Amino acid sequence: MNATALGESVPDPDVTTPTKRPALPPEERGHLTVDDRVVEKVAGYAVTLVTDAAAAPRRVLGVNIGGARPDDAASVHAEVQDDVASVHASIAVRWPRSVQKVAQEVRERIRSEVAAITGVRVDHVDVEVVSMTLPESAEPRVI
Repeated sequence: MNATALGESVPDPDVTTPTKRPALPPEERGHLTVDDRVVEKVAGYAVTLVTDAAAAPRRVLGVNIGGARPDDAASVHAEVQDDVASVHASIAVRWPRSVQKVAQEVRERIRSEVAAITGVRVDHVDVEVVSMTLPESAEPRVI
């Protein structure tokens, strides 16, 4: 009984199989460039993951138009050099939360998300708080 009768495949002598080459060292494999806009998108999304932070209201001539945008990505500007980025984010913070604590959480979240998704290390994050928003369930104050 031959191998084909048993349902086994027999290698075709006319088909060549690729030979395995040894892997090149990492420094010889090439280079990946991450665009500034990619880091901006990831950092803007990272702001939405912080509970008491939101995208800042749109501004025209320095005046807020509308309210904070909790479901939108924050306005972020990033500059990437090699595999290191500097980020500037404009956000709104929910009142009465500590601006310092929320800004620190935003910095940490931007650093971790950008590094995890893009492989770019964020060395500097400027957080500009341009608005304070009231919680959705704000009770009217009666005096």
